[in-house]
Amino acid sequence: MSIINEELIEINANLNNKEEVITHFAEILDNQKRLSNKDLFIHDVYEREEEMSTSMGLGVAIPHTQSDSVKDSSLVFLKLKNPIDWDTDNNVQLIFGIAVPKGDKQNEHLRILSGLARKLMNDDFRNQLAHVEDKDDCLKILEVIE
Repeated sequence: MSIINEELIEINANLNNKEEVITHFAEILDNQKRLSNKDLFIHDVYEREEEMSTSMGLGVAIPHTQSDSVKDSSLVFLKLKNPIDWDTDNNVQLIFGIAVPKGDKQNEHLRILSGLARKLMNDDFRNQLAHVEDKDDCLKILEVIE
């Protein structure tokens, strides 16, 4: 199963804060049958957020977790309609949610996170995502992460 597909992408999501984003992230995964327990997943994402903010600056946040509730490794992309506050960064508009099963022996979460972080340092990559208006176009941009 691919870590990302059009069903895991949302363009111009009308979400107003970090809590709405995390809940929506979980709902998308749950609707795609990639979770066994949505509430446990949300708890695990918040637990990870408490360790250190997942805002990386540049208008990007990457909430992520390894959780017993995750059935299939997944990457969710949300382009928000309007920027939101995310801890100390008040300009987050691109959200990449990473969900990986707990006990990830291949360190898939680190592979996804590092590949994504490398791409996000590229102004062109971020700019393409900031202006994308179509899920198919977005998927083509994001496929380089897999």
